[in-house]
Amino acid sequence: MDFSDGAMGALEYALEQAKAVGASVACVHAYEDAPGTRAFHDPAPAIRRQLEEVIALRTPTACNVSVDAVVRRGPPWEKLANVATELGADIIVVGTDGQRGAARQGLLGTVPSRLVATSPRSVVVVPSHLRLYRAGR
Repeated sequence: MDFSDGAMGALEYALEQAKAVGASVACVHAYEDAPGTRAFHDPAPAIRRQLEEVIALRTPTACNVSVDAVVRRGPPWEKLANVATELGADIIVVGTDGQRGAARQGLLGTVPSRLVATSPRSVVVVPSHLRLYRAGR
């Protein structure tokens, strides 16, 4: 979850699929420190709060899907795969693109490309224009 439109669509898709099969969802945000970041700087608590706000807004109370907010430091494709392994996830759901907007140019973003190429788990890549489930609600 990088808070982009693509990530929001992926979350909505994951929630609908989890609801249909009685599964839970881990909403994962992975970040890398910018060059020159001080060692004591820890953005994780603020990111967790932002994730929890997004989850609260996107998960209707009638949904009955458990959603956990997970924050990890490191390359997103690596951390998503790690969390999926740790939790025993069946699938990883990501958007076609994130904050950089690669899908607008007809490309997959870096994170979905690397996950598809390296993950031992199934990876569902949700097109950014797929806004079926929550449209109009």
